Amino acid sequence: MPRKVTKAKEGEPQPAGAAQEEPAPAPAAPAAALTEAEVDELPRAIVRRLVKDKLSHVAGGDGAEVIVNKDAMVAFAESARIFIHYLSATANDMCKESKRQTISADDVLKALDEMEFSEFVEPLRTSLQEFRNKNADKRSEANKKQKEKRRKLNEETLPQKENDPADDAKENDE
Repeated sequence: MPRKVTKAKEGEPQPAGAAQEEPAPAPAAPAAALTEAEVDELPRAIVRRLVKDKLSHVAGGDGAEVIVNKDAMVAFAESARIFIHYLSATANDMCKESKRQTISADDVLKALDEMEFSEFVEPLRTSLQEFRNKNADKRSEANKKQKEKRRKLNEETLPQKENDPADDAKENDE
């Protein structure tokens, strides 16, 4: 195996045999660092769960055991990723035609029609409405809790202000 020759910087002495030494290997990339391809991948566990759930319904019900090859699972994940990119690009085009910069749910629904997937529009619209209703309920509950918290906080601070000299002056004027 040929060895890599490194040059010494000007003015630095070079130890004997240094020209024939290989450079130290680069430190390994941290496990948390993701490559660009890994960032674009869909979560494998979610893809696996969706594929198995849908295939078990087709295979004969909820209890049916479906075994999916690892390569087939990768193919499902990749095709879903490509579909999402294509749908996103088409929805973005719909948005640009309307001279807007933010993609809305209506843009996605129009993109599905444009891509000739109109059979998905109604189920998606229904699912979207259920999602919005669910979140509205959560939001209203959170607002109620926040208002109750503020009311309790105000009640706790009121008794401390009872001995306020400004209140005593008002009482003396009356």
